[in-house]
Amino acid sequence: MGIWIYLLLFVLFILLLAVIVVSLLGIYWFVSSLGDRYAPPICCCGKLKEGLLADISQYLEKAEPGRTLIDLGSGWGTLLLPLAKKFPEHKFVGVERAFTPYHVSCLRGRKLKNLSFIKGDLFEYDLGKVDVAISFLIGFIMPALTKKFKKELPKGAIVYSPRFPLTEIKPDRVVDLGNKMETFYIYKMKK
Repeated sequence: MGIWIYLLLFVLFILLLAVIVVSLLGIYWFVSSLGDRYAPPICCCGKLKEGLLADISQYLEKAEPGRTLIDLGSGWGTLLLPLAKKFPEHKFVGVERAFTPYHVSCLRGRKLKNLSFIKGDLFEYDLGKVDVAISFLIGFIMPALTKKFKKELPKGAIVYSPRFPLTEIKPDRVVDLGNKMETFYIYKMKK
């Protein structure tokens, strides 16, 4: 009887190990299938979030009403929700590809008339009428995103790029809040 218990435990262990390996392979396959245009969700919190909110708030306080701010890869709406509450005279748009963050953002922002979320590919969204763009994405996306910004954003549009600088464009300002993970780059588009 004793040997059967050990054998059963061994078989269960092997099955658990197989499930873990298959799960990890599935995650790897999914992430690698996204290509070089999509990033995993990145948390914006702590000093970086507070620094971005303060800097963007300073800009919006001085701006004429009716400005449009877009967050490309808006995730859970961490940046847009407090800004939309504070500045009802401006329009805020989040573009998010991931199912769960998109729906949670919509739910959280449902009472704000000046805030909308779009589920889709950020590279498909036209930036021609955007005044401020936030792109809290990952480094390997920046070359494609820089091309999109240069092609579509109007002259004078402001770009906030946390952690990862755009390529081919020198930032107008760099805000360093302590280390690279708490740094954001600010660009004024010059067409």
